[in-house]
Amino acid sequence: MSDVTFTRPEYDAAKNRWRLVRDVCKGSETIKAAGDMYLPRPNAADTSQDNRERYDAYKKRAVFYNATGRTKHSLVGAVFRTWPTLTVPSALDYVAKNIDGQGVSVYQQSQSVIGHLLEVGRHGLLVDYAAVEAGTVSKADELSGRARANIASYTAESIINWKTRQVGGQHLLSLVVLRETVDVDTDDGFGSEKVVQYRVLRLDFSGKYTQEVWEEGPSATTQKVAPFTPLNGLGRPWQVIPFQFVGSENNDTSIDDSPLYDMAEINIGHYRNSADYEEAAYLVGQPQPWMSGLSDQWRDHLEKEGIYLGSRAPWLLPQGGACGMMQAQPNAVAKEAMESKKQDMVSLGARLIERGSAVKTATQADNDSAAEHSVLSLVVSNVSEAYSQCLAWMAEFVNAAGEVVYKLNQDFSQITLDPTVLVALFNAVQGGKLPEGDFWQYLRDRGVINPEKTDDEIRDELEAQSTGPALDDDEVIPNGGKPSNP
Repeated sequence: MSDVTFTRPEYDAAKNRWRLVRDVCKGSETIKAAGDMYLPRPNAADTSQDNRERYDAYKKRAVFYNATGRTKHSLVGAVFRTWPTLTVPSALDYVAKNIDGQGVSVYQQSQSVIGHLLEVGRHGLLVDYAAVEAGTVSKADELSGRARANIASYTAESIINWKTRQVGGQHLLSLVVLRETVDVDTDDGFGSEKVVQYRVLRLDFSGKYTQEVWEEGPSATTQKVAPFTPLNGLGRPWQVIPFQFVGSENNDTSIDDSPLYDMAEINIGHYRNSADYEEAAYLVGQPQPWMSGLSDQWRDHLEKEGIYLGSRAPWLLPQGGACGMMQAQPNAVAKEAMESKKQDMVSLGARLIERGSAVKTATQADNDSAAEHSVLSLVVSNVSEAYSQCLAWMAEFVNAAGEVVYKLNQDFSQITLDPTVLVALFNAVQGGKLPEGDFWQYLRDRGVINPEKTDDEIRDELEAQSTGPALDDDEVIPNGGKPSNP
C-alpha cells in the first residue's frame, strides 16, 4: 500500500532543529507562546492553578533578545548591498519582476531563499511549466502568461521525501514529494480553509518526468490529480526532474547544517537566564523593612493600626526596640551569564561572514583561495548556482538561446562611491577603454542607478535627454572636457 505522506528518517531527525531556529528568528511572541518548550517551569511537578499563574508571570517578565533574527536580516542585507547580476534571454526578462507567477521578482525570491538557508541550511526550487501540446510555444501564449515558466520556492519542511537513481555516470533525482498547503474557499464564498496536498515529482525508468497531486482528507489521502507529463518548449517530455535542492554547504540532496543553529541555542539560553534574573529582581529587588524588640502587645498594636512607610509616618517602638531596611546583596550570576552569552552570539555572528570559516567546492573555488571563503559567501555561491540552473531550465521551456547567469554579491564590505575612481572610469568610457555597460554596473552596485534598469533602458533614457552615459552636455567634468556619446 502506497503512503505519499512517508517522511525520510533524516528529515524527521532535523525537524526539531529547524523549528528551534525558525521560532527564534520569529521573535519574542513566538518563543513565549511555546511556553515551557523553551522556558522550563521552575517547579514542573506542581500543577496547581497558583503555580500556573506564577509561571505565566515568570514568563512575562523574561526578556527575549532576538540576536539571531537580527543577525539573519543583517546578513541578507549585506548580500544585497550590491545588486545581483542577472543575464537572461529576452524571453525571460519577466523574471526580474515576476518569477513565481505571483508578482515576486527573482531578487525578492532569492533574498527569501538566503534567509531560509541561514535558518535551516536547506531549501528547494521547482521550475514548473504549462503543458505545451504544439511543437513550440506561441507568442500569444508567452505574452498572455499562459505558457510562462516559473520558479516555485519550497521550504525544507515541505520537502518530505526524495530519492536518486544512477543514470549513466550521474545520479539523477527520481522522486521528490512536496507537502503543500493551499487555501480553499468555504461554501459561503467569504471564508477559506487550509487543505494539505502532496505534489509528487517522478522520473520513471524510461527517463520521463511526471507530476501527480494527492490531497489529505479526514480519513485518508487520495489522488487529486492523475499523473501528467510536463513538456518542454519543443513539446517533448523532460528527461530530468527540474527541481533544485539548495544547501548551506552544497546543492546535493543531503540535509546540511543550519548556519544559525548554534546562535539560536545560545539565544534560548540567554532568554532563560533573563527569566531567572528578572524573577530575582522582582522578588528581592525592593527594600524590606524589619523591626525587633517588640512585645506581643506592641506587635498586635502595630498590626491593628497599620504600618506606613515614609518621612511623615514615624515608627513608634518600645524601649530597646530597633528597626531598619533589609536589602538583598546584588546577585550577578544570572546577569553575568547573560552577558557571556551575548558575547558568544556576537562571536558566532561574526564567524558567519568571516573569511576562512568555510570551504568552497571545486566548482565554487575557481581561482580563489579556499581560505578566503566564509559561511555566508558559500551560501551565496550555492544560491547563485541554483538559480542559474533553474533559469537555464526556464530558457529550455521557451526555446530561448543565450547566456543565463544569476550571480549574487560575495563582497560584504561596505561599498562607497569613490569620486576619483568614478572620474577615471568615466574617462575610460570616453576614451573607448571601458564598455559603458560596465560603467553603469558600477553605478548600479553603488545605488546611483536603479538596479532594475537594463542597459538598453538606460541608453534610451540618455539618448532622450542628453548625450553621454551619465552627464549632461552643459556639465563640466573634472578633466575640463565635454562628455560625448560613447
